[in-house]
Amino acid sequence: ETLELLAICSPCSAARQRVEMPLATMRTRLGLVLLAVSSAAAAGPVALGGANNFVILSKAAITNAPQSLVVGNVGSTSAVTGFEPVTKDSSNEFFTSPQIVGRLFRSTDCAEPTPTMLTG
Repeated sequence: ETLELLAICSPCSAARQRVEMPLATMRTRLGLVLLAVSSAAAAGPVALGGANNFVILSKAAITNAPQSLVVGNVGSTSAVTGFEPVTKDSSNEFFTSPQIVGRLFRSTDCAEPTPTMLTG
């Protein structure tokens, strides 16, 4: 028994290809694809812990190419440049910037609990 399959390489591609193969082979290949998809879905979400609070979080330096608009918190244990002008909050725990809709946390320049929060 042979099955003819019309394969489309990508959702936005007009390229189509007709493939003929034995039905048993088609079932095996489709089964492997479905198994791979269901295994990935079964893994579930990855727990990010405290990283959930950041849209950018880095141990290395962060360099911004102005003008940007970052929506969410930015954190780094190293240098952060390109978000100038930055203003330190009166709590001394974070900075604000017109380019960040959120807070800028730098462990090197902020008071506790910021360094502990960024380094674990």
